[in-house]
This record gives sequence, C-alpha cells and structure tokens, in this order.
Amino acid sequence: MIKWIEIDEKAIKNNIRAIKSKLGRTKLMVVVKANAYGHGITKISEIAEKEKADMLGVMNLYEAIKIKEGSIKLPVMILSPSIEDEILPTIKKGFIPTVDRSEIIKKIKKLNIKNININLDIDTGLKRWGVDINRALEFSKEIKKEKNINLFSVSTHIAYTPYKNMIDAREKLEKFKNTALKIKEIFPDTIIHCANTLIFLDFPDYYFDMVRIGNLIYGIYPSDIYSKKEKSPVKLGIKRPWKFLAKIISVKEVKKGENFGYAGEIVANRNMRIATIPVGYSDGLSMSPTDNVYKITEGERMWADINGKKAYFISKPSISHTLIDITEIKDAGIGTVVSIPVRRTAANSLIARIYIKK
Repeated sequence: MIKWIEIDEKAIKNNIRAIKSKLGRTKLMVVVKANAYGHGITKISEIAEKEKADMLGVMNLYEAIKIKEGSIKLPVMILSPSIEDEILPTIKKGFIPTVDRSEIIKKIKKLNIKNININLDIDTGLKRWGVDINRALEFSKEIKKEKNINLFSVSTHIAYTPYKNMIDAREKLEKFKNTALKIKEIFPDTIIHCANTLIFLDFPDYYFDMVRIGNLIYGIYPSDIYSKKEKSPVKLGIKRPWKFLAKIISVKEVKKGENFGYAGEIVANRNMRIATIPVGYSDGLSMSPTDNVYKITEGERMWADINGKKAYFISKPSISHTLIDITEIKDAGIGTVVSIPVRRTAANSLIARIYIKK
C-alpha cells in the first residue's frame, strides 16, 4: 500500500463521549455528511450508534441511503430541504426530511402515508434555505392542519464565527428561541435544535432539546481560539483521529543550477534531494501554490511531515504525484512514510480508510 488514511476509532468514540458528558438530557445528533467529513459514513454511523447517539444527520438522500445499506437503526435526518422529486423516496425509506416550502407540505399531504415526521428549518439570516423566521409560526400552523404530518423538530443554523459576531449570534439565537417555543406550544413534542459545534462550545444556554455536532466529533476546531476556554475541546479531551499517509516512491539527486520539472521550469538553488510522493490533486491535495510561474521557494506554502520534520512542496501537486524537498532529512528514502495535509472532506473516497483500534 503506497497511500492510505488512518482513522483512530478510539478517538472518535472518546470525542462522542466527551460531548455527551456535557449534555445531560439533551439529545445528540452526530452529523455524518460528506462521507462523515471524509472518515467513512458507514463506519462512523456504526460507532455513533454504539456510543448511543440519538440521531444521524446528513445533507442529502444519497447519504441517507448509504447509511441504511448497513444495519444502522438510528433515525436519519436530511438537513437540507427536500425537493419535489425526492420527498416520496425520502419518506418511504423512513428518513426525516427538512421542509421550508408550502409546496412540499401540499405534496406530502397527498401521500397515502400516515404519521410522516418532518423537520422545519427556520432562516435566521444565513439565507441558504429555511422559512423566514417572521413566517415560521404561521407556517407551523399550516402544518398542524395536515393530519398525516407530524412536526418532529424545528431547526436553524446560526451564522456565527467565533469572536467576530458573538453579539449578533446571541440575538439571533434568542429570536429563534422565542419563535421555536411558540411553535412548541402547537407541537408539544417537537424537538428544538440549533447548536452545531461552535454554538455548543460558546453558547451552552442554547442546547435546547438536541445538539447536532459534526466538526467536533472529528477533532476539527480552531484550537488557537479555544485552547484556554473552560469548555475547550482540549480540556474536554477532544482529539484528532485522522492521518493521510503515503510512502516515498522515488528519490533523485539534483545539482545546484540544474533544471527540472515538466518544462524544466524549476531551477535548483542548491544541491538537493527530491522525493516523489504518490499523492496529487485527484486525491484531494490542494492545487496551491497557485502562481503560474514555478519558483523553488513557492513550495514553502505547503509541506509533508516526516517524523516531525517539514518536507516542503517544491511545486504544485500534479494529478497523481507531488515533489517534496528532503535535502535536510537525511534518513528519508524510498518507502519512508510521510504525513500529508489533505483536507478531509476532499480526500478521494476510493483511498483506503484504515480504522485503528487502540
């Protein structure tokens, strides 16, 4: 195997437990969209079920179906709004659709199916989807008229960036709270949820009935901001379970002043040892550096890690390989394992995920 992704299964479990330890009676939805942020949707769903999560959250019908290919029993909510041609298969397969349009309510009404659970999403300013917050109460009353529809939950996604719009976010959370509680008077059993990872960390007063956590399950958070907070991921014991690894497949000696690269466009500014790793942009590795002209220094924007030492990229990744500078890493050679900064959600799903049980 020349490239693979290692995922620490124990770290995922511990992350879920750490989050649950702060919830009390509040339910936990584990968000597994985008192939569980690149970690493997089926495997992470299985772990979430074993760790007694209450629900799974995805973004589309395809992801929901992928979960049910296994033996997962947890309810699955599709968090983006359903469109007309997907609402019937979504309901027939037992998934909870998100609804924000009267047209979809009318379509559901016509289905010869009883007790259909739906999630009502409310737009609090993000403007990606959701019924306008000023119309949400009226919309819920429309739902109440339909005998075959049950308002399972009410949600929103607060546009929030830590320490940039905290006051604005709190105002929107409070407005959502007031609206959602009025809706709960009409549907007493409805579940209110709005807390994603950042709301979970910064606004514990707004956990409501359920939190839906994605990033924090996978150890993704802005550590420089949260490292000293009382409820910081570090203090909670949240760890990063992901490593993208590959082996060096070639090593070349290049003399100072020698040209190399596709068009001889790179000039060595010193005697160098150049290594090739079998990872490129088809694997999810960024195309950065982005300049059209290659320079020996532009690789300093990105690097691979070899036993804690930086091996700088020499040029842009190609479709299937990247050149790195190992001049100062004397013990690196063919077969040496390197760690590569591939964005998890961009990592090619065909690359093997190896689950480590420590």
